[in-house]
Amino acid sequence: MRRNVWTLPAGDLTLAHYAAAVAEMKARDPDDPTGWTYQAAVHGTGTTPPRPLWNGCKHGSWYFLAWHRMYLWYFERIVRATVVQLGGPADWALPFWDYDADREQARIPPAFRDEEGGANPLFAERANLINEGEPLPFEITSPAYAMGRTQFVGEAEFGGGITPNGSTFWNRKGALEDTPHNAVHSHIGRLMGRTTTAALDPVFWLHHANIDRLWSLWSSSTGHSNPDDPRWITQEYKFFDADGSQQSLAASDILDTAGQLGYTYESPVPISPPVPLPPSATRFPVPESTSGPSASAPPPPRRREMAGSSEQPLRLVGRAESIAVPIDRRTTRPLGEALGVDEPEADRHVYLNVEDIEGDTNPDKVYGIYVNLPEGSSREQAEGHRVGNLSFFGIERAQDPRGDEHPHGLRVSVEITPLVRRLQAEGAWDEARLSVTFRPLGAVAAAEEAAGEADEDPPVEIGRVSLSYS
Repeated sequence: MRRNVWTLPAGDLTLAHYAAAVAEMKARDPDDPTGWTYQAAVHGTGTTPPRPLWNGCKHGSWYFLAWHRMYLWYFERIVRATVVQLGGPADWALPFWDYDADREQARIPPAFRDEEGGANPLFAERANLINEGEPLPFEITSPAYAMGRTQFVGEAEFGGGITPNGSTFWNRKGALEDTPHNAVHSHIGRLMGRTTTAALDPVFWLHHANIDRLWSLWSSSTGHSNPDDPRWITQEYKFFDADGSQQSLAASDILDTAGQLGYTYESPVPISPPVPLPPSATRFPVPESTSGPSASAPPPPRRREMAGSSEQPLRLVGRAESIAVPIDRRTTRPLGEALGVDEPEADRHVYLNVEDIEGDTNPDKVYGIYVNLPEGSSREQAEGHRVGNLSFFGIERAQDPRGDEHPHGLRVSVEITPLVRRLQAEGAWDEARLSVTFRPLGAVAAAEEAAGEADEDPPVEIGRVSLSYS
């Protein structure tokens, strides 16, 4: 059973066994596929020439969740075998970091914070005062938007858009990969902020155990179903097992974690937040599972029509910035119809797209994306206008991809229909334009900006912000 790292009972040795195993794996020969650096390189590395199975991670793709579940499972087997070798229990399992549970659990667990003079194998350099115990901001830890998506396949849907298998980094990420996955990576920063080094940070594996747990919860919710497309369900990937042999799994082999892979997650314990949070920041409800067949998958999203786009690029260097998105008047009527002005219950959707995002390196910062943000809004007021997050995990790989993919900018797409309908109802929707604001998230960024002390981050350029509907 994979358990919550923050609620392990007093005297529990799960993390002590993990630390000992990590130290042992770090001491192994670099060419040992069960060693720490080799296993991290299976996800990504800048070391050349590449060794077998290196740089295999799948991002920005509908394969993201399946590949990482396999990767995590084989890694756990390697760690467990090492734990047993060192005299530990044969049922050792990775814990998960449920950073969305409450403010205390949004902090990195103490076992990962203290360098101990270089003696702590779980320590790594991290940004944004993470190692000082600063909690992750609730805006990046909440999976509420992702868990609310009813479809797996599609841009802005739960699991990601359809992509070829050949490359490791595509540009059609799903909602769960976007937040909290990418956002948590970017906010922790340093090793965790780059795909080529992320798995070198020992907390990487607890983060991914939580992402995997969220997929399990979503899959068990009534009306949700994973893809049955042969391109997804039969796709196989290879990994190294605990004995150093190469093994392979297909998506069809991993959908039942208890029956096929032999692990479960402990049931979450409802915890009341110590301070009131805005409605959109509250913890998502645990879905009701169903033992019967999943409801029929909803039809694929309809083709999107462009309604307007920004007219110049936008440069982000660590401060809040806004950009206007003019709405083409020729689309005003169709857009109104898409919003269901005359048919409030119509199945219509409006999307905000942040496109052609380019930069040399991840600035270890996450921005909230706000639509029509009133000037002077508090953090709580602003939350009612936040439609998503902009993080830059993988920005280096987008410009220097592996495999057969061409260099490209990152892209984020989020559905904003509920906010637009609310603004319409309040008489605050402008049919001619909308304003989009990007504001850095987190206590450190907010304090620096308020004091006017923020140094410029490595620049990131947004090529276009657009509005579309279907």
